Formats: sequence, structure tokens, C-alpha cells
Amino acid sequence: MHVLKFYFAIIRCSCSALLLLFIPMAMAKTITVAASPWAGLTHADGSGLYFQIFREAMATQDIQLTIRLSNWKRAKHMFYAKRADVLLADYFHQDLNRFYPRWHLDYDESVQVYSVQPLTDLLQLKDQSVGWLLGYDFDQYLPVPVKPYEVATEVEGFMLLQHQRLAAFISYQNHQPDPKHFPLFSLELMSAQPLYPLFQNDFQGRQLARAYDLGMAQLKESGRLAELHQSKQRYLRAHYDRIR
Repeated sequence: MHVLKFYFAIIRCSCSALLLLFIPMAMAKTITVAASPWAGLTHADGSGLYFQIFREAMATQDIQLTIRLSNWKRAKHMFYAKRADVLLADYFHQDLNRFYPRWHLDYDESVQVYSVQPLTDLLQLKDQSVGWLLGYDFDQYLPVPVKPYEVATEVEGFMLLQHQRLAAFISYQNHQPDPKHFPLFSLELMSAQPLYPLFQNDFQGRQLARAYDLGMAQLKESGRLAELHQSKQRYLRAHYDRIR
């Protein structure tokens, strides 16, 4: 009799432990996503390609989104302060606070260093004023120390460059102003990189990352992922054949 009681007690404890494992996901039916605004990709009303892909991937696992849009610096702060479950989106870095899924969201454009004067080597930028968007921290990829100048918008950054208030401005290849009106020299700082949604490095974050991976696999298999890109060229450029 004592053996049976002990046996049933173990079963009850095991069941309780298993239930606790699933509680975080049960409570995570609506998660908070922090991001910055990018035309066509992330909009304040929740539209945009990145939001649409991520929303549909998570919806396959019955998870809904609450979106918080701000500048990138504030979005990162929200994530690291654990006031957001997901940061959308960033490159792969070794960071104990981040958990990366296997599936990337997209491939970013290459990052260029733009200048009004000819720039043949990034070493020329040593101790010069170099600008980039608020929170992007592109100086970590430069081979020399520079005087950082963060701007709120790319328009502001390119305007400062035009008036030679900056020695260089760092931005994405597809964001360069029309060369006919504003010719610039450029050097590649970073080749095109995969962009990932970042999850908190805890139990719930890892569960959410797994849900995202499952959702992305379903979207690709069904053909929905290609539909969302609305362009074969755009879809192929995302390189979904290169998941981690």
C-alpha cells in the first residue's frame, strides 16, 4: 500500500512538473514585438512585409502580436529591459541575452560607407566624424575609431554629408540618394547578411523561437512565404535555402 501511494505521488508530481513546462507558452498567446519603422517592411499600423511574415509564422502556432514601433535604439532598450518578447530584426551576434531561431526573416542589403570625397580605404576615417541611424552602432564594424554622430533619419544623415558636416555616412545600399542629384563615393562595410527576429534567452523565448521556426517551415512548404514577397526575385534574394 505504501509503495502504491508513493507511486501515485510520483505520478502527480511528474504531471504537475509537465504542466508547469507548458504554462509559459499557454500564457504567451499574445507577445510584444519591438521594431523600428522601415518603408515597406515595418509600419506603425502593423503592416509591412516583415510584420506580415512574422505574424503569419506565429499565427500557425496560435500566437498573436502586439507591436511597439520606435527608433531602433529605443526598440533595443525595450527588448533588453524585457519589456518586449521579440526584437525585429538584427544580425547574428554572440550575445547571451539573445536567442536566435534557425530561420532568418530576410537578407538585408549590403551596408555602404558613403562620402563626398574619394574614399579608398576605411582606415582614412580614423578620428573623423561618421554618421549612422540612431542605435545602429555601425562603428563596431569599422577598423578604426571614429567620432560617432547618430541621426534620427537617413535624410538628415545624407544632408549633413552633403554639407560636409560628416566625413562619411553609413547606410544600406538601397537607401542611397539618386546619384544624378547627389553623386557619392562608397565602400562596402558589410556584405548582405541574414536578419533574424531576436527572442529572449529564457525558456519562453526558446519556445517562441521554436514556434517561429515551425511556422516559417509551414509557410515555405505551403508556398505562402513566396506569395508574401510578391516577387520571385525578392523571394530568391531572401535565401530561405540557407537556414541555420
